[in-house]
Amino acid sequence: MELAQLRSLLKVAEEGSVTRAAEGLHLTQPAVTQHIRALEREAGVALFERTGRGMRLTGPGELLRDHARKALAAIEDGQQVIADMVQGRSGRLILAAGVTTSIFHLPRWLKAFRKMRPGVDITVRTGRSREVARMALDREIDLGLVTSPVPHPDLETVPLFDEEIVLVAPPGEARSEPVTLAMLAGTPLILFPGGTGFRAYLDQVLAEAGAAPPVKMETDSVESIKSFVQIGLGMSFLPLSAVQAEMDSGLLARVDLAGIPPLKRTTAVIRRMDRYLGVAARDFLAIAQGATAIDTQPAQVL
Repeated sequence: MELAQLRSLLKVAEEGSVTRAAEGLHLTQPAVTQHIRALEREAGVALFERTGRGMRLTGPGELLRDHARKALAAIEDGQQVIADMVQGRSGRLILAAGVTTSIFHLPRWLKAFRKMRPGVDITVRTGRSREVARMALDREIDLGLVTSPVPHPDLETVPLFDEEIVLVAPPGEARSEPVTLAMLAGTPLILFPGGTGFRAYLDQVLAEAGAAPPVKMETDSVESIKSFVQIGLGMSFLPLSAVQAEMDSGLLARVDLAGIPPLKRTTAVIRRMDRYLGVAARDFLAIAQGATAIDTQPAQVL
């Protein structure tokens, strides 16, 4: 099995189409088709089946896809090691992070990294913490940034900093006294959807305190939540970094809450422990750790 054939297999599986896979690989459609047929001849089974929605992997095809990912990742690791040994000034860095981290923290870290390593190609993927962990486990990324615990024996987690979670309200609802849990019970909330690590943590803390405020709206969008709070549709719990600018400008008001411990979340770096950590990834990690040193104790170096 040739590497080009395996790359075609993965791309067709991802796109569900030989045509789109050929475009993504900068090959002709017949060339990609030939790659798939060659793999099927060597495997002795059909690797794809045609459905109304396009090309879909068969059972053997899914098995080969998983092994192909590992094989190509191992080869890419070898190429990265060689590139690092030669110059350490080129290569690639693939990151994954949640939307909030991508908006409010990642840009300044990447700005510093780009200045340090201008020749390194950077790719950033977004997803919830569980999705970022899955990308790391599947060897799709070099480093992941998560804000919820993702324990796994194959992953190493290094905390970067703790961030306060605050309760915000429309600017006209600023209070000099803390809101009690009883008052909160009658307040509609606008929150991240159930199933997110942020929401699970918040629900747990409130439940332990005996509070069950009504959830009026749910959305994945931080900006939407802030807009809805600003026009008076309810209150919300959000990371401080996501609302600091609005609080400073008077568009949102911080509300202190009595009866529960301080809310916080930890932003951490994760990586697959058996994956080679190249120069680019090490430099980015050092930047992230240095940038957050004022907020937390320096984290250990991976």
